[in-house]
Amino acid sequence: MSAPHPAPHRSLRVAVTGASGKTGTAVVAGLLEAGHQPVALVRRTEAADAFAGQGVGSRLVDVEGGAADLAAALDGVDAVYHVPPNMHPAEDAVTGTVVDAAVRAGVGRFVYHSVLQPHVPEMPHHLRKAASELLVRRSPLEWTVLQPASYVQNVLPFVATARAEGRYRVPYDVTQPFTPVDLVDVAAAALAVLGDPLTTYGTFELAGPEVLSSAATADVLTDVLGRPVVAEHLPLAEWRAGVDPTGTRRDLDDLAAMFAWYDDHGLVGSALALRTLLGRAPTTLAAALRRDLAAPAADPA
Repeated sequence: MSAPHPAPHRSLRVAVTGASGKTGTAVVAGLLEAGHQPVALVRRTEAADAFAGQGVGSRLVDVEGGAADLAAALDGVDAVYHVPPNMHPAEDAVTGTVVDAAVRAGVGRFVYHSVLQPHVPEMPHHLRKAASELLVRRSPLEWTVLQPASYVQNVLPFVATARAEGRYRVPYDVTQPFTPVDLVDVAAAALAVLGDPLTTYGTFELAGPEVLSSAATADVLTDVLGRPVVAEHLPLAEWRAGVDPTGTRRDLDDLAAMFAWYDDHGLVGSALALRTLLGRAPTTLAAALRRDLAAPAADPA
């Protein structure tokens, strides 16, 4: 497969939902760097102020509200990049609202940020993304679906413990395979599909270039951190107590179901689509970690 052939560059005004989250922030930064005009859709004035300080325009809106208000927030944009609320119990309903708003606002181009392997029935939050994809495909919009693997950046919160104790503890089988993808590459793929009409009505897996178990990830951390790191299985009950000491989180059952799938299968995809969209090899785990850990603001330790 050859790399995509973008249309001549023009500045696009792209509304990004979930703009203040990890994924949305990366997509907004990529759009800005490429000379486009991101419009950050946020719920909080603090987030809007933060984007204003970066020279990014924003609009205050609740994507869980009505389509009419959201359509008003989409006035004048060329495209929507929809990053749904993470682990939301009604994600498909939220996506339906965003799709309806985009149609009402006359926005032709729509990119939905889904997940790798969305149709697995054992993972309820993946199934909600599959339902969301169906809503997007049924719409009159010029849609594209991106299905990213787990992010390389998900390893960063574990770095402090890896440095201090030499342990990389995860609540699933450390021998199962994953294809971690760099979030910077994901943002670049978003730019690629927005800039190339040949990607319209396409669904693209975004997987990293390596098949790595958690044990192999620990080996990478050993090399990057310069000290021995060993992967360990974290018992599910201990994980639950650590992440939800008050017992109030709504998403833990879905996460536990995901970990059970990981225990048996991991989560893997092909790097071919991402390599094609980028026009280069996707970033390895080691390269992404070295880059991110060299940035003081991003250093989790």
